[in-house]
Amino acid sequence: MKITKLSYKVLFGVAVLLIVIWTLVPFYWVLISAISPRVELYAKPPHWIPENPTLKPFYTVLVTGEGFRGGGGVSAAELIRKGLYNSLVIAIVTTTMVMVFSPMLGYAFSRLRFPGRNLWFMLFIGIIALPSWPVLIGLFSQFSYLRLLDTKIGLILLSFTFRIPFETWFMKGYFEAVPREVEDAALIDGCTHLGTLFRVSIPMVMPGLIAVSIISFLFTWNMFSAPLVLTYTLKSKPLTVAITEFIGQYFVHWDLMSAAAIIAIIPPVVVVLVFQKFIVKGLSAGAVKA
Repeated sequence: MKITKLSYKVLFGVAVLLIVIWTLVPFYWVLISAISPRVELYAKPPHWIPENPTLKPFYTVLVTGEGFRGGGGVSAAELIRKGLYNSLVIAIVTTTMVMVFSPMLGYAFSRLRFPGRNLWFMLFIGIIALPSWPVLIGLFSQFSYLRLLDTKIGLILLSFTFRIPFETWFMKGYFEAVPREVEDAALIDGCTHLGTLFRVSIPMVMPGLIAVSIISFLFTWNMFSAPLVLTYTLKSKPLTVAITEFIGQYFVHWDLMSAAAIIAIIPPVVVVLVFQKFIVKGLSAGAVKA
């Protein structure tokens, strides 16, 4: 029996170690690629520890902005700055819209009684199951017709459309965890349903609202496939897509692309570290209810 428990612990430890290695090694290699001189970066066998580390790639993509092959006349710094600005605008506006509409929709599906409520809810959250790539084929045609191609507004509407069913589903669960007696007391005191929502219900589910807002921000920030298809200039390309400009036809600027990737990782990491207690508390505060 003791041997079995020991074997289980050993296997569990090995599995955890493999998962950690699988997760961290790619990130470590990106970091090494960002601080290694090109001589070491392209050396064989690869250098896992740079002998002459440098921050020149970061300085290039943030300050000096020297040109690069395949840049189309755009400097590296301009590319990253515009991509960073576009990502921030798209992510912040989308998250704000989610924070406004998801609690109202979640409250409506949780508390209000109207014909076909369950059917409408199932159709609404059915958007979650839609695969992204096949949908993009039709979206490209629709975006072209509506003149939303290569616009930040188009990406905001797209991200919001795909996020709002998931966040509404979560918010519905949070509201169902709130005792109805509290809301009934507010209604008896003269509050409308809208007043009860903003004065009573939302403050009680605030950790959950913050959690789904952070998840929405992270999802929007990390969008790649849709912006890759629906944008083609720096006017609206987010950072995740702008980084691909470092890939030319005959040459890849691995050092600049890796430095830009590290920069793209920083905002979501900071958001998670700052709001991690809200994420844990919010995701465990009744979101499992349907």
